[in-house]
Amino acid sequence: MKQLSLLAFSILVICVMNLAAQDFLQQADSYYEKRGEVFHQDKLLADPGNIDKAIELYKKAIETSTGAQKEEAIWKLIRAYYFKGKYTTNDSESRKKIYDLGKELGQTGLKEFPESVGIHLFSAIVWGVWGEEYGIMKAAREGVAGKIKEHCEKVIQLDPNFDEAGGYRVLGRVYFKAPKIPLVLSWPSKKKAVEILEQSYQIAPRNLNTRQFLAEALYSQDQKERAIQMMKDILAETEIIEGVAEDAVIKSEVKATLAEWQK
Repeated sequence: MKQLSLLAFSILVICVMNLAAQDFLQQADSYYEKRGEVFHQDKLLADPGNIDKAIELYKKAIETSTGAQKEEAIWKLIRAYYFKGKYTTNDSESRKKIYDLGKELGQTGLKEFPESVGIHLFSAIVWGVWGEEYGIMKAAREGVAGKIKEHCEKVIQLDPNFDEAGGYRVLGRVYFKAPKIPLVLSWPSKKKAVEILEQSYQIAPRNLNTRQFLAEALYSQDQKERAIQMMKDILAETEIIEGVAEDAVIKSEVKATLAEWQK
């Protein structure tokens, strides 16, 4: 009888914790949706208030949850760290600290949830910006390009449509951006990048990052007319597609790229 009472009590505690975790997750999501609500166009930076609240609530969701809820909270927290570093500060040291948190969370999260499509994708994304912030030499020593490739290939295997074909989008980008180093890193290829990014584009043709990355890859392969038109189409968009901050930064990068191409 005592054992049954303890079992019932344990089940009750788990149910209460799961309900609390779900509440934290929903609150965090609502703040994440407002991440770019206060955006400084002159600085191309979002106010960190809402994303900071989302981060704290995702942490609470992780602490109070198990199973699928915990897995979801982990990848959403990594995604939130990425946004905070990319869109709320221009300070390199601050970005490094934020991306370190995202990278470490991804590594620990995958020990518990090795088949998580979300943790794999946002780990790949955070590794990418981590490498950009720390520089080519450190990225090469850490094997960043290979890690991104492995994560993305796993995402494609698990769910090729996840996050608007995010696995193809990020994989194509690393094929395009990673330096080809004889006997060390032989697989990067701008031609291959086009093929992979075309797959992402076929699944999610409205995604601004996919269109931006594909246009850059096409331009490198002498498909300049289509590349320029894709970039102009991005600038002509009047709806918010990825988010207030994301769209503004992407369009700023596209303008700079077009200016470079037209020199």
